[in-house]
Amino acid sequence: MHSPTRLTAPSRGEEPAALASEIIGGPAGRFAAIGRRGWTYAGAMLSALASVMVALGVIQKGHCVEDGWGSPGALWRACYSDLPVAATGAHGGTPWSVGGPGHNQPVLTAMLTWIVNQFTPSGAGLAAQRVYFALGAVVIVLLVALTTVAISSTMRTTPWLAAHVALSPVLITASLVSFDILGVALATVGMALWARKQPLAAGILLGAAVMSRTYPLVILGAIVLIALRDGARDAVVRLLAGAAGAVAVCFGIAYLMGGDPLDPYRVWWHADPGYGSLSYLLTVAHHPLPAASASIIAVLGWAIAFLLGLYLTGRPAERTQLAPLALTMLVIVLLTGKSMSVQSCLWVLPLIALVGLRWRDHLLWAGAEIVYFVMAWLFIASPSNPAKGMPGAAYSFFVLIRAIAYLGIAWASWESAQDLPRDPAEPYSAPVTDGWALGEPATD
Repeated sequence: MHSPTRLTAPSRGEEPAALASEIIGGPAGRFAAIGRRGWTYAGAMLSALASVMVALGVIQKGHCVEDGWGSPGALWRACYSDLPVAATGAHGGTPWSVGGPGHNQPVLTAMLTWIVNQFTPSGAGLAAQRVYFALGAVVIVLLVALTTVAISSTMRTTPWLAAHVALSPVLITASLVSFDILGVALATVGMALWARKQPLAAGILLGAAVMSRTYPLVILGAIVLIALRDGARDAVVRLLAGAAGAVAVCFGIAYLMGGDPLDPYRVWWHADPGYGSLSYLLTVAHHPLPAASASIIAVLGWAIAFLLGLYLTGRPAERTQLAPLALTMLVIVLLTGKSMSVQSCLWVLPLIALVGLRWRDHLLWAGAEIVYFVMAWLFIASPSNPAKGMPGAAYSFFVLIRAIAYLGIAWASWESAQDLPRDPAEPYSAPVTDGWALGEPATD
């Protein structure tokens, strides 16, 4: 079955893509040789364009680059970033030394934060922060490019769908807030390896992703559910062995360096509900939910997500695909979590690409994300100037709009994924270009 035009040539099949293509000369012509240059060309072009989006993110944070990331100025200008804060850490030592990032970050994120710090000048001044931010931006550009290429290599017959990662407007606002993109890149490469029938290597990358951010557990669980449904038990064993090995190695490195890799999770359990979460709305309404109760709700959210995944993969009349399944499960985990940071949007970008979401739906969701991005900083800064800040009721409204936007893309993903090409030898299998079938991936 051939892919719809909107997947193979978005500029000819989707109005938003057609309008955007006017910048470079308009939609692809009638006689254009679509796909002749293969997925590598699409991956390279989109990776270059992704660097432009991150560069626009640097411009968006230009006030802080010029005047510093101090509060509340960075909040009023919506240019706050966690990256320059790490420039104040001590040189040498380990990520778990006094003042290191290892006490509040998963292992690999803490190590990346610490490594970048070793290349910055000593001191806590603005000069050191600028160098750290610049180095961090370079690392983020490379990780976004890696994510983009991994998507293109997985979606070989529809590689331009990686534009959902490379050209998403949320890269401008969210990509430079933290190193969340590290977990995104590792998880995406893990999915690409799974598509290439390398379950052990896929497990190692997904396990490493979990050691960067916890959310890739959702992707790992969705892969396991789909594979068990398809009877691929040996692949599941290798996948889980690779993931467990990666986690064990990361834990071992942390312990050998004098750290406690479980500390971030204990901190999370005892933390109060944070910005962006639905449970935080009770805090805004002056009826805060106890930390333990919020933690239990978050754990129940994970349980609900996996139970729903089990139900969806068990339907005899449907061949549930992994991409919409993982996206739906992730949305449930996000909406029931204790916090939902402004950079959480980066987590869903690869899955949005893999389901072939329509650009109309993507841009509606991204618009809600960007509006929330601005309003969140105005709300956080409001104690310094209540007359200028965002009132709690208005902030709660934008939190709800954002939640609806996430539910919207989860719902739309099921319809969009129906357009993805399937293996002609397995008409009811998961899309080969999505990498969920255990058959050979599609060729150029």
